[in-house]
Amino acid sequence: MFHFKSQCLALGAILFPSAVVFAQQSADSQLLSEVQVSAPKYPQKLNQTGKVISLISRAQLDQMAGKSLAEVLQSQVGISVNGARSAPGSNQEIYVRGANTGHVLLLIDGFPVNDPSHISQVMDWNLLDISSLERIEILKGGQSTLYGSDAMAGVINLVTQKTSSKQVQGHVQIQAGSIGELNTAAQVRGAIAKNQWNIQVRDFVSQGYSAAKDTVGNYEKDGFRQQQVHLAWSRPIGEKSWLDVYYQWNANRSNLDAGPFADEKDYTAQANSSSLRLQYQFKGENTSWYLRAFHEIIHREFKNDSTFIAANAWSNFSFSSYHGKSQGLEWYGKWSLGKEYVLLAGTEYRYQNTLQSDYSISAFGRYDSPSLAPEKANQSIWATYATLQKNWQKGGIEVGTRWNKSSNFGDFTTFNINPYVFLSTPWKLFANGYTGFKVPSLYQLFSPYGNNELKPELGSTLEVGLSYLDAIWSARLLGFQNQVKDGIVFQSKNVDPYGQYVNVSKQSTQGIELEGAYRKGRISATLNYTFLDGTMKNKFAGKDSTYSSLIRRPAHAVVLNLGLRLSSQWQVSLLHHWQARRTDFVYDEALFSVVSKELKPYVWAELQSSYELNKHIHINLLIKNVYNQLFVESYGYATQPLNAVLALKYSW
Repeated sequence: MFHFKSQCLALGAILFPSAVVFAQQSADSQLLSEVQVSAPKYPQKLNQTGKVISLISRAQLDQMAGKSLAEVLQSQVGISVNGARSAPGSNQEIYVRGANTGHVLLLIDGFPVNDPSHISQVMDWNLLDISSLERIEILKGGQSTLYGSDAMAGVINLVTQKTSSKQVQGHVQIQAGSIGELNTAAQVRGAIAKNQWNIQVRDFVSQGYSAAKDTVGNYEKDGFRQQQVHLAWSRPIGEKSWLDVYYQWNANRSNLDAGPFADEKDYTAQANSSSLRLQYQFKGENTSWYLRAFHEIIHREFKNDSTFIAANAWSNFSFSSYHGKSQGLEWYGKWSLGKEYVLLAGTEYRYQNTLQSDYSISAFGRYDSPSLAPEKANQSIWATYATLQKNWQKGGIEVGTRWNKSSNFGDFTTFNINPYVFLSTPWKLFANGYTGFKVPSLYQLFSPYGNNELKPELGSTLEVGLSYLDAIWSARLLGFQNQVKDGIVFQSKNVDPYGQYVNVSKQSTQGIELEGAYRKGRISATLNYTFLDGTMKNKFAGKDSTYSSLIRRPAHAVVLNLGLRLSSQWQVSLLHHWQARRTDFVYDEALFSVVSKELKPYVWAELQSSYELNKHIHINLLIKNVYNQLFVESYGYATQPLNAVLALKYSW
């Protein structure tokens, strides 16, 4: 589904919208402009779009052995991941351009992935890993025209590895970390007759450290375990068609603490997901079309046993169960109309439901919260969309629209427009306008605090940017503004159930993204800077309250990565990530109210070195938090100390 020659050129690369990459010294900008990505629904050259797209290649991911997916995304411009550098298994919140966590859509091979049982419908990022990926594609800006709900701030597409040879290939990787980590992964892929297959398994165990900030010196270590199985099978159907089938199983188990600064010795969480994805594609001379279907089940459980009772606990025992199901069917086609016109049109149907229950036991006896059942807690949405793209030698434009009909709140539309122009061979000017939406979650609609009159959150994005690319230098500068209306927030009440979700919020976020890259000879360097400013305005009972929307998100962030290739086999790099101060909000039990806590700025540093002993053996050393900084991501919770991860990979 992508250009293999161009992919090879992009090894070790980060792609900007003008196809900025770090590649082999012999590569030139003309070849680099041929690089393709699949996130825009079909393989598309990066020099034929005005959208803001970045790519993290397999070669880069190999050099990031020892990092979680959240840690990989944390160093990308415009992205902040709260919890990425906390204890393994910690809650991870991904913010793109300062937007809320539920405003970025996760894709796996172009299929939407979320959790219908979660309050914001976001996926548990602890279930995911980078070892099975070919690359990561990041599209910023509103992508609801192509991908529907949740894509208001962007999409992150995880592209899994595919088979490209009839010979049996594979690898085994073992990595060990100084904070009690052991990660083993294996992959085997090949072809039998016309059948291509791929099998990948992974097991990660961490003894960890206390998730809560240890104030007395005897908090228990909060361990974490993650397991994965990925199966893929594909084959041609005739001369012009192809069938792909994917199955993925993910599971994790983690120990939790009772809250900020509060240890808990028998509070555990476990989650698992099972996904089946099918794609049938037909490719003709000027026409291609795709038929996709997916079925995904996610189950999460939280158990707080009674053998240890935290000082601030209000119950002796609690158990919660959350079950979510997502299904979808989509057909879309691409037609080359001549004179560089391309039409993309499709229709899709998505359905989701949830089953939720929880109870607790305290001195007052057992209490069962009202449960949610799939017969009531479900929703569906049907959509039809189309985009038209026109390319010239000096530029191009794409326009598109999407019509959506929901089972709960009627129909509505979104649109996008993406023009770009080459001012000269290296310089590219682009501007984008998007509208997007996010449907209320099943919990927000049907829980005891739910509101079946909720409307979808509606957003709009405007961005203007300039990029530069030649054989040595690359750069991109852009400014953006995001607006969200009818934002959903929880409103407290004085009567049972003492709160309800309502559409009363307006959010405005603006910012600047600057990134540059240099590569010549043995030296390479990347630099990115993100500036954010945002406000949230809520209207309760006729009164407005306005405050900063950048909760746990820095207004300024800088990432500098310097690389040096010592030989054809050995390379080293040093990364620095500076984050400005942030504000967190926590519940103060003494005051019976939420209070703000300022989180100090910090510098995170990583030293990485990789060595190719021969064509089969690759060794990677990653040292995290080089300066052993004491910093805070979430108030009252611990973060990673100085630690090292050594990885050994054998490929054949």
